[in-house]
Amino acid sequence: MKLKRFVIVLAFVAMIGALLQGCGKGNNDGSPSASTSASPSASTPAESSQAPSDENVTLKVWGDLGNQAVLEEPFKKINAAFTAKYPNIKLEYDFAQNDQSLNVALQANELPDLFWVQGDKTSKMGEMVKNGFLKDLSSYNLDVSRYANSEKAYCTVDGKLYCSLPSFFDTNVVYYNKDLYEKNGIKSPATWDEFVQGLDKLKAAGVTPIALAGKSEWDRAWPIFAFAPAFSNAALKAAQTGDGKLTDPTVAEALQAFRDFADKGYFGKDFLAQDYAAAQFAFTNGKAAAIIDGTWSNSTYVASGMNLGRFSIPNKDGKKIVQSSYSNFMTYAVASASKHPDQAVKYIEFLNSLEAQQILEDAVGLVPTIKDITAKDEGVKELAVFDEAGVNIYTVLTALSTSESNAADVLMKDVIPKLMTSAITGAEGAATLDKAAKYPTK
Repeated sequence: MKLKRFVIVLAFVAMIGALLQGCGKGNNDGSPSASTSASPSASTPAESSQAPSDENVTLKVWGDLGNQAVLEEPFKKINAAFTAKYPNIKLEYDFAQNDQSLNVALQANELPDLFWVQGDKTSKMGEMVKNGFLKDLSSYNLDVSRYANSEKAYCTVDGKLYCSLPSFFDTNVVYYNKDLYEKNGIKSPATWDEFVQGLDKLKAAGVTPIALAGKSEWDRAWPIFAFAPAFSNAALKAAQTGDGKLTDPTVAEALQAFRDFADKGYFGKDFLAQDYAAAQFAFTNGKAAAIIDGTWSNSTYVASGMNLGRFSIPNKDGKKIVQSSYSNFMTYAVASASKHPDQAVKYIEFLNSLEAQQILEDAVGLVPTIKDITAKDEGVKELAVFDEAGVNIYTVLTALSTSESNAADVLMKDVIPKLMTSAITGAEGAATLDKAAKYPTK
């Protein structure tokens, strides 16, 4: 039986390996993890649907290594609040999870008690459920009355709940230096043409228009993730349902826009060798006028002290259709092999609470999807100025992938690098994705 299970695990990991990534800024470099733990203080545990025993237990929890800089301080506060509420439950919270560490844990069947998942954004959670790695939380009768059906669906596989629910919205926006824009007579654009005209002015003034981390697989993709719904939202929706194909001209147009930005020097001269930290520094120190990044990075740019502005990219008609995605910063699952499942579910319950969510909002400044969460400031409200929440191109390509052909991986590892180096056109990139896709049959 052990040999049979090991073979199943290896097959599973091989199938989903390409899908293991963080939402927003993923960390794929396998760098060593750092650790943070909360100091418990005495309090009386609250009642719940299934009260765990009062025995002293320790839960091992893995945090998102790729987003440690953003999440470390809020999770110290969240974990301290949790252990104050449940003094018999100690948390060993380590920022230890990235693609590699989760891959190894799945192969060895040595998952921590709790770890973060991406819900229905990829097929990964469903595959883990299928292979018996996650605990079904349905019997715990968690209070999900504050959540919309789409938020519940994020955590649901075959009608059963498997993680704490999302309460924040992720998308990509243009963060810009208001001082540089004003100095060069540029306003927040109302149309795509105005956007491009502003970039031309900045380049003519000797300012890099957009900082791009060309060296980082995920961070160099944010412009395409932003362009795709702006140019081709309807076409991508049709492709996902089998009513259209990725060879639609608007898909090629979105990919070509990315190549054009590289060709025209909008990303600067040395962007191919630039990592994420260098791109952020170029923006925050005024060498670049803007950066296209996720809403999850808002607090980083606020902390720089710059005169910061934000806008969603408008299409040619002036409509702002943005990539939509739920944040996985607080969506955690319980490993089926956990020795303390009841106590682990208390952590899930706490992550579902307004108390924990407000701690994260106050620290990071995400876009809340639940009305009782108070937005951190006016800047957060600016992040939510758009006309329509469109599709996520990565999610669409994931839905069109198979174990033999991963269209999402083809975008990230083949199409985007070739577009950046002018090796292919947008139409050729769309044709490559079309060839990799497996469309649903009607």
